[in-house]
Amino acid sequence: MKANKNILAYIGAKPGDNKQTTRDSDAWFTPSKYTDMAREVMGEIELDPFSSKVANKHIKAKRYFDLNSNAFEQVWFKDKGHVFMNPPYSRKLINDSVNLFLKNWKDKSISQAVVLVNNATETKWFQALLRNSSAICMPEGRISFETSDGKHVSGNTRGQIFFYFGRKVRRFEVVFSRIGVVLKK
Repeated sequence: MKANKNILAYIGAKPGDNKQTTRDSDAWFTPSKYTDMAREVMGEIELDPFSSKVANKHIKAKRYFDLNSNAFEQVWFKDKGHVFMNPPYSRKLINDSVNLFLKNWKDKSISQAVVLVNNATETKWFQALLRNSSAICMPEGRISFETSDGKHVSGNTRGQIFFYFGRKVRRFEVVFSRIGVVLKK
């Protein structure tokens, strides 16, 4: 699949703009609390496939793909690795992002992953993540995402869910049960 990198909705990007620019209303970052928990489960985050330089200050992935490096045009891992993914949420891009993630998972190039998405249970992409995941966490309350300067963004109108992929299901349960209900397969 070849995605048009000019319309990829990476964190802080204006869709349709060739330059990576930021708008405060579009730059919602995963709070460190949650990426710290992902690292606590997986040990490290080796790749954040839909990110930015600013976002990676919190995520602390060894590698990330941004608007310029385009996750749809990259080999995610030559061997195996750990992924934290909070994909772009526009309808087509989230479908394509989840499909690409699941392709990498099924190809066994991902050994562990934590995926953060809206809890859109009726969608095909959500159902695909659910069918393939090892465990899920449904946080109590909505996540208050952050701006690039660490301020909490108000107005999140949806709940979120964390999907875990990997063998450390018990560790995921222990860590993520601090923020909500964890269900294992």
